[in-house]
Amino acid sequence: MHVEQNWASVKRHYQRLNTEDLYGIAVVLFSNEEAWIEDRLTRREDEALAMEILGFLGHHGSQAAVKVLLKYLTAHEEIYQLAASEALKQCKLNFMVDPLIEIMQKQGQNAIKAGEVLLSFGGEGIDILWRLWFMPESPTSLKVQILHLITEAADKRAERIAFLALVSGEEELVQAAVRSAEKLKLTSLWGSMISYITDSSWKLRGSVIRLLGQWEAVEALPFLLVIENEADPWVEEERRKAIARLIEIKQDANREIDRKN
Repeated sequence: MHVEQNWASVKRHYQRLNTEDLYGIAVVLFSNEEAWIEDRLTRREDEALAMEILGFLGHHGSQAAVKVLLKYLTAHEEIYQLAASEALKQCKLNFMVDPLIEIMQKQGQNAIKAGEVLLSFGGEGIDILWRLWFMPESPTSLKVQILHLITEAADKRAERIAFLALVSGEEELVQAAVRSAEKLKLTSLWGSMISYITDSSWKLRGSVIRLLGQWEAVEALPFLLVIENEADPWVEEERRKAIARLIEIKQDANREIDRKN
């Protein structure tokens, strides 16, 4: 009965409690009550408070709380996935590494949330994502997700993974690498991208050509000039704009050299 009374009291004062106070209350009043709290979730009562309390218990070291949250991370309703994801970001990472990896490897609807939980742990979480990329059983869709997450973190390893994605030749991975290169301005990858200016995908051709122009990659100019019979109007427009920009840059550089001489 006491746990119900404690819960009712916390509910009354919930809106006035700050994070530190609520954390202390969770640890003092609800440790070892994870099953009771899970029952509240099962009955769809006080879901927001229940998730937050479980997150605090998981942060304090409760594996039982983490287990409940992982269960709701894989729920069908996205609202539960989101709430569980936020709560798990407060928990101890070592309690959930293997389950999160398993969720990501299955690439279901909750894989994105699992990846975001790992990313929230900074370098430690990124280390796990990095290792997961190189696991033989990791599917292409998972590698795309990992590249996106590491790019979002602006981690220096994104360049290495983007390079590997480019040389893989897999369209989904190559597209992800181009997005990563654009976001992080990975101009050193221009040489790995150049072969895609004649790719069968017009979207990929156009994206790469546009990026080469934006990067002012003068080295790419000869490759752009030899393209003939570009069928797609948008790609051709991007090619012409990139060529014009690169020629202008080259001419400016030559004039500067002449001036100094």
